[in-house]
Amino acid sequence: MKKMIMVLAFIAVAIGNAAIAGTGGGEVDKRIRKAFEKEYAGAADVKWYVFDEYTKVDFTLNGMQLAGFYSKDGRMLGVARNINFSSLPLMLQMGQRKNYKDYWITEIYELTNGDGTRYYLTLENANKKIKLGSTGSDWEVIKNQEKQ
Repeated sequence: MKKMIMVLAFIAVAIGNAAIAGTGGGEVDKRIRKAFEKEYAGAADVKWYVFDEYTKVDFTLNGMQLAGFYSKDGRMLGVARNINFSSLPLMLQMGQRKNYKDYWITEIYELTNGDGTRYYLTLENANKKIKLGSTGSDWEVIKNQEKQ
């Protein structure tokens, strides 16, 4: 369980970093491609990115833009999608409004895998950028950084 939380945190940081340098490199492992094609038959606009620790695939399915993450051995780590604030559980909406009312939202997404669904929210104000994560009841701070 602890290992899976670390993997999810790693994926969250990877998704949250819009400034990933380059598109990765290398050939997509056949096991990964086969697992993807089986799980997401009918996916369109498929784009692969191979990194040292994982492989990412961006794709569209049923009108939704998704990002899938696979381990080097072809195991699905999770799938992410951007969501609207209104799609968050009510407790998370209320928690954000209560505790972070002086921040604007720059990113919201959910990450789903075999262990369930986690929500991620990136907030900013003039001085700070905060990344929050939750399984659905309370927000926890994942990253808190001062702007320069």
